[in-house]
Amino acid sequence: MHGASIRHRPRCAPIAFYGDDFTGAAANLLEFHRRGLRGILFVETPNFERFKEVTADLDVAGVAGIARSLPPHAMAAEIEPALKLFEAAGARVIQYKICATFDSSPEQGSFGTVLELARQCLGVQNVPIVAAHPDFGRYTAFGHHFATYRGEVFRLDRHPSMAAHPATPMHEADLRVHLARQTSLPIGICDFTELRRAPVDRIVALIDQLDANATTAKAATLFDAIEAADLRKIAHAVWYASARRPLFAIASHGLAAGLAAHLSEQRPQSDAGAPQRPVDSIVVLSGSCTPHTAAQIAHARSQGWLVRRLALAEIAVRGENELADSLALEICNALEREQSVVIYTAAGLDDASIARGTEVCEQLGAESSALIGALYGAVLRRVSARRRLPRFVVAGGDTSSQTMRRLGIDALSVDAVNPTSQDAFMRIHAADPALNGAQVLLKAGQNGDDDHFVLAREGRHWR
Repeated sequence: MHGASIRHRPRCAPIAFYGDDFTGAAANLLEFHRRGLRGILFVETPNFERFKEVTADLDVAGVAGIARSLPPHAMAAEIEPALKLFEAAGARVIQYKICATFDSSPEQGSFGTVLELARQCLGVQNVPIVAAHPDFGRYTAFGHHFATYRGEVFRLDRHPSMAAHPATPMHEADLRVHLARQTSLPIGICDFTELRRAPVDRIVALIDQLDANATTAKAATLFDAIEAADLRKIAHAVWYASARRPLFAIASHGLAAGLAAHLSEQRPQSDAGAPQRPVDSIVVLSGSCTPHTAAQIAHARSQGWLVRRLALAEIAVRGENELADSLALEICNALEREQSVVIYTAAGLDDASIARGTEVCEQLGAESSALIGALYGAVLRRVSARRRLPRFVVAGGDTSSQTMRRLGIDALSVDAVNPTSQDAFMRIHAADPALNGAQVLLKAGQNGDDDHFVLAREGRHWR
């Protein structure tokens, strides 16, 4: 059990992941990039030949998905092609990348559904579940999950943002209890006392328990982690357990950080890239409801940006095409004045527009992020057809997912990293010359200080 060569199977990148939203998928790829590992993020699940061709010389390959916003009955059609592709291509570790705040419910983005689907696609195995990412302010202790908010650590069910999330409110901090509402499969635990006491061989043996008929067998094991060293030990065990068979894991980008650290001991880190230049003006399209994003919108307004609220009722009344034309014209006129723009749907969790938007979605029979993402994608296509957008921002995990899927682009790669906010400018790869080569910041709801949008325009801190 020695020698951590990443070149295990030559047919494709040995680490493959499906991200359940775009911001999370980008964050996952970033963890590998920071350690000098090479990777790419597909916007749609490619066919086998395309995947094999593009990833043959890469260390990691991902598919940015939308499963977090889907009900269980729609998740299989979205996820199954990626899982089957990764297995057919010979990936060694297959990760279903989740948010480090464990966003899920029985009705939307169910991890129980993912676990059951993976057993069908990849066979019975004891699936490691890793939610924590201590360097990102996410911790799991004795199965209970915690997350920071403005420098203070909260239990997940008391977190000011996640406990009141409009789509997947987290009312339970014990992750095994939370998962039990999504699946009847048995979930074990490796708490941090066992993790730290046991040698790596013992953790590998725990992951290797495959006897599905044994009364003590678990379909998955939840791992605690409260320090980065915990993640690295988990990743060490996952990597070696995967030497005998493709190993599936449900995990946040904490596992990616651990794997990258374990596999890159002799590789230079790549945070110190070229300084990014400012752009004259930038477009921010937000579907995020978090207080973090609300503060960022308010700061942009204080700096003289054009800040325009989008009510979902406008889509119902005017239709997507007419509204997209109107918004694109407003944005282009502002850009001509070198004025940056924010279009947003809500300013914080208490915004009355969230309830009104829910009513509109019920009337239209559509999910909110799908409506918003379709509109934002149409707006970006119209704006980029009129003038080059060297850099733009999409805020909100579900919104980013739906928006990027509608741009007709092929893939994303990491272009520049902000080590403070732990996000990246992603380089767009597309056949459309209006979008090819542009930078996009996919901003998760919890990311960044109040001036994050302004810093993104200036390019400061991204290298």
